[in-house]
Amino acid sequence: MKQPGGDVEVERFAAEIAPKGKGYLAVRRCPPDELAHVLEREAGALFSAGARRVYAASTDPGAPLHEGKLGRCRLTHVHDMLLLRRELGEARPGPGGLAVLEPLRPAEGEEWLKIHNEGFFDVPNSATYGPEELETCLDEDHDCGFFLFEGKAVGVYELALAGQEPEIEGIALRPGFRGRGLGRELLLSAMDRLAELGFQSCFLRVASSNMPALRLYRESGFAEEQIHSKWFEVTVEHG
Repeated sequence: MKQPGGDVEVERFAAEIAPKGKGYLAVRRCPPDELAHVLEREAGALFSAGARRVYAASTDPGAPLHEGKLGRCRLTHVHDMLLLRRELGEARPGPGGLAVLEPLRPAEGEEWLKIHNEGFFDVPNSATYGPEELETCLDEDHDCGFFLFEGKAVGVYELALAGQEPEIEGIALRPGFRGRGLGRELLLSAMDRLAELGFQSCFLRVASSNMPALRLYRESGFAEEQIHSKWFEVTVEHG
């Protein structure tokens, strides 16, 4: 939910409060002298809505967030969202043929959502998907589907194809199938899929605190290009 007001624009995300107890704030535009008040007000609204934890980031270069006190708010840095990129040329590693990708069909939407939300539940800054997100995943600008291992759907993939360069928007395995090398197989299969579609490179975003995923991406040849956003846990002192 966007909360504009004069020179202030803040996007408030409350959808994760019910499933995870988490609320998120993205400061898009804010005069520096109003930042403490805006952050306290918006964080307070999320706590009042039931959030147990609130996280915030600022994309306004004139009003960055820093660890420490800001008015009555205390900010604790939790992670950075990193942008990674990789070429899709012939030198890239290929999947080992352990599993296959199966495109998503509308009739399978409920099962896809179930596996997606199960796989991403503990991932930092992840979103719980519902019917609206499923509709987006089925449009022509996305390539989404299941990751099949021994004929069983054990994971999902989501590729965003709009623009000159695609994004690996999400890959996830069911918890019981992690630690078997299938995550690497899923990533390389997704890269194969993008190469087959004619793309020369791709990018993805990952939290610096998500060490297993970050290690996988680095080992698979992805290079960190920039910090997309810095995220802080917000607590509000009363009294």
